[in-house]
Amino acid sequence: MTLKVYIPCQSNESRITTCARSRVKFADMDSLSITTTTIRGSQAIGYSLEDVIDVVQALEPQDFVKSETAHSPPNHRMWHDTYVIPYDEMDLYLKFAGETLLDIVLTSFKERL
Repeated sequence: MTLKVYIPCQSNESRITTCARSRVKFADMDSLSITTTTIRGSQAIGYSLEDVIDVVQALEPQDFVKSETAHSPPNHRMWHDTYVIPYDEMDLYLKFAGETLLDIVLTSFKERL
């Protein structure tokens, strides 16, 4: 059952909610929901899937950059939340996508240059 109650990250309160939900959803290998792009991106900078989990667990509301609806193809129900977190002497770029806080997927994980 999927509850469709996505709150976009436009206020400080919803940023905290998204960070908290990400920590729960990406707490271990069994709950990890990522794309092949994320796997390739993490491997390219020497990160394992366990490292990806550690980075997501370290996210703070101040790492939030922006939230926007999908625009390729346009979909006002699909949100993309972007974070940049300083980690291991790099700035890491993470993008989550989903229609609700329950169905989020990590779609991008790479070094921000």
